Amino acid sequence: MSDFKLSRRSALAGVAALGAGVLARPAIVRAAPKEVVHWSWLAASDGEVWQKCIDAFNAAHTDVQIRMELVPEEQYTTKVLAAAATGRAPDFGWGTAGVRAKMAKDGVVVPLDDLAKQTGLDIADFDPFSIKAARYPKYGNGLFLVPMDLMSLQPEVNTDHVKEAGLDPMAFPEDGAGLLDWAKKMTKTEGGKVTRSGIMMTGSGVQPTVTWGIVSAQMGFMRASEDLKTAAVNPKAGIAAMEWVLGLFDTQKVSTRDVTDRYKAFGNGQGSIFWTGPWTLNGYVAQKLPFRTNLFPKIGDKRVTYFEEGGLELYVQKDKGRYEATMTAVKWLSDNSKLWTTVGRGASPRKSILSLPDYKTAGNDWSVRGAFVDGMSFATEGEIPVLAGPDFTIYSGGNFLAKTLEQVWAGKAKPEEAMAQITEKWQKGLDAG
Repeated sequence: MSDFKLSRRSALAGVAALGAGVLARPAIVRAAPKEVVHWSWLAASDGEVWQKCIDAFNAAHTDVQIRMELVPEEQYTTKVLAAAATGRAPDFGWGTAGVRAKMAKDGVVVPLDDLAKQTGLDIADFDPFSIKAARYPKYGNGLFLVPMDLMSLQPEVNTDHVKEAGLDPMAFPEDGAGLLDWAKKMTKTEGGKVTRSGIMMTGSGVQPTVTWGIVSAQMGFMRASEDLKTAAVNPKAGIAAMEWVLGLFDTQKVSTRDVTDRYKAFGNGQGSIFWTGPWTLNGYVAQKLPFRTNLFPKIGDKRVTYFEEGGLELYVQKDKGRYEATMTAVKWLSDNSKLWTTVGRGASPRKSILSLPDYKTAGNDWSVRGAFVDGMSFATEGEIPVLAGPDFTIYSGGNFLAKTLEQVWAGKAKPEEAMAQITEKWQKGLDAG
């Protein structure tokens, strides 16, 4: 179990910062490719499952083979840009929907609508929201990603703590009041300090930032208007959400700022309720942690949670003839992604896979996996598809948003001051396109 998502949210490096020699692999020129090169940053259990998917493709094909190369995630974007600038880009790789606006604008990632038609990829079989998230309205609205998994944040709950508190593991609360009631009953303190968090939180970084993002959206805040012209719509709701997060530490006293590694802390029993993503399942299941996953409660006026979409993207090639063979491979991986979305991570974006008779029984038990599938119905807080998108990302520990909010969590800035800074920065980002 690795916190690879922190670096996945890194801001895109500029092409000007790219130098020759970042990638030593020589250029590969093939008029009729028999091998397509795939770069992946997937690690730990995710990487193991993805390797099985690639192996399955290679076992099923003799005409085209996929050669996968692992690239550290923190280096991935920089290396792709460098490789594309020197004509040595891999054929395809992993991407996240909504964060490639600059690469789409600069022609580094390839629009896929025509290639999907040529290879017979059934776009109608995909969840419509997943396809919408893979487009950039300001840059031609082309399809720049083949969705492979749909992810959300949902609460994982330590069932031993639930039983110890005399609560019913099957009756997880559906609203904010009930959530705080459960959290208080499971929190433990010693000497006035929280030693076991009813709600797992950290004093900085990803966890309070994404919590604010979810709660603020539930309260009616919008990071950007639907037309991507106005930033920080309904700022009062954003301020109220900051106060709600602060209350977990200072008023409700169900969380502590002293936690640094939230994954490890929850795994060690130092937290009772932990909203996180499906990438944690294999690790916690392997260590036999007693937990089940539930749907995120409705804290505000509407029930929403964080949305993330992972998928496969094609990179620019000098030899345009390579695209069709690559897209054929990507199509096969998508058509045969049941393993990836039952054992790997996330829910399937494919209607045909979700409707398989054994989809609920394959992979990890539905008690830990089900909420990540059912919860996609209200997972809508994704990326803002503009050049400044990384500044808007709520799942980040080091972007502009997280650093601004850290001043609030530390008591160094008032929520109103932070909101003013966020509004100004985000509006400039939207105005830039």
